Amino acid sequence: MIDGIAMQDPGVRAQLALIVTGQPTTVALKQPAAPNPMGTVITTTTTKFDQPPQGILQKGYASVLWTAHDDNDDELRYAVYFRGENQRVWLLLKDNLDQKFYSWDTTTMPDGAYYLKIVASDGQSNPPNASLKAERESERFEVDNTPPAIEKLQASAAGVNADFSFTAVDSTSSIEKVQYSVDGGDWIMLAPAQGISDSKTENYRFTVRGLAPGEHTIAVRAYDRFENVGAGKTTITVAGTRN
Repeated sequence: MIDGIAMQDPGVRAQLALIVTGQPTTVALKQPAAPNPMGTVITTTTTKFDQPPQGILQKGYASVLWTAHDDNDDELRYAVYFRGENQRVWLLLKDNLDQKFYSWDTTTMPDGAYYLKIVASDGQSNPPNASLKAERESERFEVDNTPPAIEKLQASAAGVNADFSFTAVDSTSSIEKVQYSVDGGDWIMLAPAQGISDSKTENYRFTVRGLAPGEHTIAVRAYDRFENVGAGKTTITVAGTRN
């Protein structure tokens, strides 16, 4: 029986613990449901010890953890399948796993919503005509590796002030945050025109005041919910004579 499945946050990779120098920062993994609700640990002389995985941040990766048990204490092997939200056919992602987690590079998959299916088999401990399988589907999850686009970036100067407007667009997920920078300076947060950033398309307007005469470069960047970042820039000339 597969007791629980836990999809991890985007950009988290699960792996066996390694002691190496310069290892990326670890993150806590979401744990699936325990095999026994009361939390009782059942041990036998043949119980296999599963080394728990650790999580690290690695952009573009997706990870899944699951729990499973067999009342006969048979050795279990697992296969991971996936399908798109609007597809019916399950495609094999990985088979013959003896560990209860799997991570993969999602940059090989088109952006969109998906489901996983975990299939457990006790074929390692039984003849073919007596082996059994169990399966369980995951919750819906999204893959998004495409950065937002900066569109319609426009500027107009009025004396020492300049007005800017643009649109941030993402095809898969909502815009998370947007910033601008003047002449390579610090990045400054921007709020969308409607005040709350919760849509795939957000409009922005802002004014930069007190610009010195001459040419200035304004850069903007937008992050989506998956930390993909898209950028754009424009230049504007403020009339006048430098001191």
